[in-house]
Amino acid sequence: MENAYCRITSSYTPSIKALGYAQKQSKRAQEALVAQDTGTMLIAAMPTTPKGPGDKKAPKNLPGVEEEMREILNLTRSHMRTTAYTHPSTDQALEVLKACHIAHFACHGTSDYSDPSNSGLILQKSTGPEETLVQNRLTVQRVSDLRLRYAQIAYLSACSTAENKAARLSDEVIHVVSGFQVAGFPHVVGCLWPAGDSECVKVARRFYSLVLQRNQSVISNEVASAVQEAIMAVREGDLSMPLNWAQFVHYGA
Repeated sequence: MENAYCRITSSYTPSIKALGYAQKQSKRAQEALVAQDTGTMLIAAMPTTPKGPGDKKAPKNLPGVEEEMREILNLTRSHMRTTAYTHPSTDQALEVLKACHIAHFACHGTSDYSDPSNSGLILQKSTGPEETLVQNRLTVQRVSDLRLRYAQIAYLSACSTAENKAARLSDEVIHVVSGFQVAGFPHVVGCLWPAGDSECVKVARRFYSLVLQRNQSVISNEVASAVQEAIMAVREGDLSMPLNWAQFVHYGA
C-alpha cells in the first residue's frame, strides 16, 4: 500500500536549539572518528530483569534480546571494536559510553509519570552481603549530565524511550531519547510505545546492515533513512498491524 509514510523519511527533534546542537555534534563526532580510524561500540543487553521496588514480580523476560545482541555482533565485529555486556550495571554502561561512537541498549525502559527526568533504561546491580540483584536505572538525568565527544548513534531498543507520560510537562519533551541527545548523540533511535521482541530484532538487524553498507555515515539524513528503510522492511510482512512496527523513531540531525 502506497501512502505518505512510504515516501517520507521522518526525523524529530525536541527543539530547534537541540537540532542545531545535534548538527554540530555530528560534525565533531565524524572528525573524531576519522582521527581514530576505528569506531567503538557498546551493546548493553538485559534478557532478564530483577524486580523493582514495590514490584510483585519481575518484568517479563526478553528472550529476543540475546538474539538481537548476536545479530548486531555478527554485523559489526569486523567493522569496529565492540564491548558487549549482558546484565550490566549503570556504572559499567556509563564508563563505556564516555568513549564509544555507537551505543545499543536492548532492555526494558520506563517513563516516569511524575518526574520525566527519572525515566530511563532498566539495568541491574548487586547489593548487600548476599549480592542481591536489584534494578539499576540509567536515568534521563544521569545521561543528560554527560558530555560525550565521540558519540554518533544511540539505538535504544527499549519500551517508550521517546515517550513523556507527565501530562503537566508534555511540552518539555523530556524523555530518554532527548537525554541521549543532550549528552551528545546527534542521532538517537527510540520507541514511542512498547515494541515486540521479534520486531526489535528485525528492525535492529536491518538498521545496522544499512548503516555499515554506508560506511557508518552519520552525515545528513543517512541514519534517519536507515531507520525508515528498516521499518519499511518489517512493515511489508506485517502491514495490517502498525502498532508492531510504527513506534520506532529517529531523533537528530
